[in-house]
Amino acid sequence: MLLLLLDADVIIDLHKFGLWNQIAKNHKVNIPSIILRREVYFFESTDGNRYSIDLIKEAGITFNELSCSAEELFEFKDKFDRVFQEELHDGEKEALVLLQKQDDLQLCTCDYAAIKALGLLDLSAQGISFENMLKKSGINKKLEFKHTEKRFKKYLTEGSIMKIQGRGLEKKRGE
Repeated sequence: MLLLLLDADVIIDLHKFGLWNQIAKNHKVNIPSIILRREVYFFESTDGNRYSIDLIKEAGITFNELSCSAEELFEFKDKFDRVFQEELHDGEKEALVLLQKQDDLQLCTCDYAAIKALGLLDLSAQGISFENMLKKSGINKKLEFKHTEKRFKKYLTEGSIMKIQGRGLEKKRGE
């Protein structure tokens, strides 16, 4: 059983693929408050129809809602330079704060900036690709490139390189 922290894109795609219930049943799923309350509303099927996602009523039953304070979010945002700050969505920032507070969580995201941030913050071991999450759940499914382990590792590596090169993080005075 995985202890998962899911980003909005993953939740939407799990619904789109009809896999939400299976993942929620087989793992301990956590969703950051910002993602739950401001970023997940619907998914679009392959035929173009929109289907509502209403997870609020499931909070505390099929998953846990996790949150951090506004102060923690503000302090966290200031770790990054201005360019990288703009690449991360608020829900991803909250997810990364939560990861730093609870090291047994694994963030599943397909967003390149959030994956890079994992590498930039030395949190690579706390990330899991969509493909790997499905494999660990016993699910084999043909996936888009954005879901693959290969892409996930590419952006983890980019984030680690950025850290070494001194890019992405805010420079402290005297550095």
